[in-house]
Amino acid sequence: MNAMMVVAAVSLMTAMACLDGPRIAALRGAGPPSAAGVDPPIAAGQAQGLRGWLAAHITTGRLRVGLLAAAVVWLLLGQRVTGLVAGAAAMPASMVLLGWAEAEPQRRRCRLLVAQLPGCLDLLSAALDAGVPLRAAVRQVAALAPEPSAGLLRGVLGHLEIGRSDAQAWSTLRAHPVWGPTARDLARCADSGAAISQVLSVHAAEARARRRAQRETSARTTGVRSVLPLVCCFLPAFVLVGVVPIVAATLGSLTQGR
Repeated sequence: MNAMMVVAAVSLMTAMACLDGPRIAALRGAGPPSAAGVDPPIAAGQAQGLRGWLAAHITTGRLRVGLLAAAVVWLLLGQRVTGLVAGAAAMPASMVLLGWAEAEPQRRRCRLLVAQLPGCLDLLSAALDAGVPLRAAVRQVAALAPEPSAGLLRGVLGHLEIGRSDAQAWSTLRAHPVWGPTARDLARCADSGAAISQVLSVHAAEARARRRAQRETSARTTGVRSVLPLVCCFLPAFVLVGVVPIVAATLGSLTQGR
């Protein structure tokens, strides 16, 4: 019976995997950027209202995986009430785990952008101070910058090459979680004619300060995050080395006394 359940579960998994629908591109590392060069939202809170939250969290791929996990658990536990309850619990758990796995490449990309932002802004500021026009400076920095910052700058260049103004091109990044503040100020400076180099220098200093604060916060929370692994490692070892021998010796002496 168990073998039949396993075969049924594998068959159901294969059938659902073969269905057409959106692929989980984040797990494969092939999520295409948008035409404006803006990353997908890092936080789903950007979608307003309950409908936006549901649309951001309960995707077709996650729903299929959740239903698959529930069906597998129900089949493996014998198609009883216990299996039904466990399957109902496995569905949201698998959807949450899948959502976390999908968001990890975006979080990694965001961390890289935060680390690369000050250097890119310094290069742009130095090029502008040397008398290079903004468009040429963006092209040169895009050729020198590492990914994924180079991809964002190439997206801005793409808008410039199709005839958009500097303000319009930089406005495409105004909602970006990392480049957003800089892009908004660059768009305003392009319209008003203000000194762009000074704005870039200010943003570079602020980006370094934010990166330093994030690193300090991460360093301070390392001790807190390491408490649970240390407890899980040392507490069983203490019980086995310190408590179990004493209990065994006590029981042995009582047994010999009788």
